[in-house]
Amino acid sequence: MDTQPTAIKMDELIKRLFHLSKKPLLHVLNALYDDHLAETAEVSYGSTEFIRDDLVKSTADMMVEVLSGRTIYRYHIEFQTTYDKNIVIRMFRYGFAKAKELLDLSDLTGPVEMEFPDPRVIFIEENEKIPDVLQLKIKIPKQSSLLYQVPSFKYWLYDARQLYARKMYLLLPLQVFKIRKYLRTRGEMDEEAYQKLLQTAEEVVKAITLALEEEKITPEDAGEMQAIMLNIMEYLYGKYGGYRRIDQEVKNMIKTFYDPGLVEKGRREGIQLGRQEGIQLGRQEGIILILLKQIKKRFGAVPQDIEERINSLELAQLEALAEKILEITTEEELRGAIAVRH
Repeated sequence: MDTQPTAIKMDELIKRLFHLSKKPLLHVLNALYDDHLAETAEVSYGSTEFIRDDLVKSTADMMVEVLSGRTIYRYHIEFQTTYDKNIVIRMFRYGFAKAKELLDLSDLTGPVEMEFPDPRVIFIEENEKIPDVLQLKIKIPKQSSLLYQVPSFKYWLYDARQLYARKMYLLLPLQVFKIRKYLRTRGEMDEEAYQKLLQTAEEVVKAITLALEEEKITPEDAGEMQAIMLNIMEYLYGKYGGYRRIDQEVKNMIKTFYDPGLVEKGRREGIQLGRQEGIQLGRQEGIILILLKQIKKRFGAVPQDIEERINSLELAQLEALAEKILEITTEEELRGAIAVRH
């Protein structure tokens, strides 16, 4: 029996998007910060958990470090579905904690310099009260004031086409969340909202498909982006309408990611990564490759029994699993889908 999803952790979903392959991440950083990071730049993720002096743990959303040429760029990004007026204070605290980690105390003859990561906050849901720049003024008696500023990225102002033009491909799945404000006002999903949601999903699918065809993202990126979009849609269906699994209309759109063209891309990528170079992988092997990568990205290491079971599936079974994989959210659901018991 299906249960209704009553909550969604948008920050966790967005973090998953920011952990896609390097190319789309660098593109979105360039768009957010107006930088010019090369696609050859090296990317690493910094720690986001900080222990305050009172031993209370606090967690930032995203700390990213990029080495482009000889320059190190440090970025701090927070995600907000609604406007929390205290966010600028928290960001200052997180930035201070990160700067403290990097502090060089080898020379105390001059001023101790603290370098904060470059801050941005992404607001998903429309709110006219959100300023373009969040500001925190720090006043110290008899000294100059310090103004800490955090530019806002107002996501709701952009549609799928505009995001694509700005090369912000990895933010495409969040488009379906923008309808939540309307749903919260109405209290339910009426026909107008339902059709709007389907239309938005179709626009997102087309944009992701184009990004895949133009090799802006990988097949694994595309699958993860679709899975996240479906997670959001199921939440909206469950909270504001009679709960049901994702409609066949949406499934048909999603299924395009498992057509022969996608499998061929996965096959070529597998060969490029050194998987038995020169061996021709067929449709069945291509689907297995994509499925295993999706499972690893979603749940971590693939248990041996699950991998063995997937490798033993016939083509028709693999295609059926490929259609279901975007709806599977737990390892137990995955085991049920392939009938593996542990």
